[in-house]
Amino acid sequence: MALARRVAYVSILNLGSRMAHGVQVMKNAQAWAGAVSDFEFITRVTPQARLGLDPEALARLYGLQRRFAITAYPLAAPHPRLEPFWPNGIFHRLAARRCARRGVDLVYTRANLTPPASLALGLPTVVETHSPPGDEPEKRALYAVLRHPQLKAIVTISPDLARRYAEHGLPAEKILVAPDGVDLAAFAHDPGREAARARLGLPTDRPLAMYVGHLYDGRGVEDILEAARRLPGVNFVLVGGHAPDVERWRARAGALGLANLRLTGFVDNTLVPLHLWAADLLLMPYGSGCPTAAWMSPLKMFEYMAAARPILASDLPAIREILDHGRTAWLTPPDSGEALALGVQAMLADPARAGEMATAARAKVEDYSWDRRVANILDFVAGRP
Repeated sequence: MALARRVAYVSILNLGSRMAHGVQVMKNAQAWAGAVSDFEFITRVTPQARLGLDPEALARLYGLQRRFAITAYPLAAPHPRLEPFWPNGIFHRLAARRCARRGVDLVYTRANLTPPASLALGLPTVVETHSPPGDEPEKRALYAVLRHPQLKAIVTISPDLARRYAEHGLPAEKILVAPDGVDLAAFAHDPGREAARARLGLPTDRPLAMYVGHLYDGRGVEDILEAARRLPGVNFVLVGGHAPDVERWRARAGALGLANLRLTGFVDNTLVPLHLWAADLLLMPYGSGCPTAAWMSPLKMFEYMAAARPILASDLPAIREILDHGRTAWLTPPDSGEALALGVQAMLADPARAGEMATAARAKVEDYSWDRRVANILDFVAGRP
């Protein structure tokens, strides 16, 4: 098909969500808005969220630097527990009809129920997936249209997911692997460690190891606490997390007497670069039991790379798809606070080598901008009949 110029991104994101999913979706939407001449983001929200939509607040929350058109239908479940009982099909049919009326060249979505609705109206459609095949009703609806001629592609975030969908019956020629990415413009003005720490009120008298992201089980938070216990001369800062998770880990840290560990709680994505720039080391100690360990493509990994600070990460296959041990990061065995502490010591003891790895990671991440990702998807779709 010809290169798409009029694109709609159909989402089920409830605007205002603090989940990483929200950042990924909105950063992608921003990149789509910059790549095509006519773009609209269509989503569903709760009635309360629709009344409180504030463009400036959304820009801070998701770190957006470009405005784009948003249409929000007040059709989301008022509480996550009600989601399984909510009539989701109404939203997807309404969104598809809006796309048809506007004459879009392409519908892009991460919602499995959108393709059946958009394809029924003959609209070229691309679906992005971050999870493996399963037996959920939404997945079954997607499987029914996998071979539809107007389903132009399924975008997966890792080779592992691509393999799984090919084994599930998706034509291999429709699969595009597109790892997550980063908004490079957000990382254009590094003020330096000392200035970043001064703006954040962080001490400058000790090395600082930083983690940014949610604090769920499987993210290696317990390993960070153990590393902090073993390295009292290093400050550890954990940025992000829902309030209950922050309090749970704060209590654990207090029980261990960790005066060198601080949990900040959630910050808007706009503030993430400043926190990363304040660090000597950036930590990504995913555990082997992380539910998405086999196929993940973490947003934080690309933001860490863009910040040009040395990265210490778990040695997992999905991480090795992007990071090379000793070249762009230092990889340690997962599920070990001792190994993490040894890695921190090794990196701090050889700042020249750590700096070389950070520089190499920064150069490599140029290939993983959201803008380039969208351009690759457009080229892939244009090459489809």
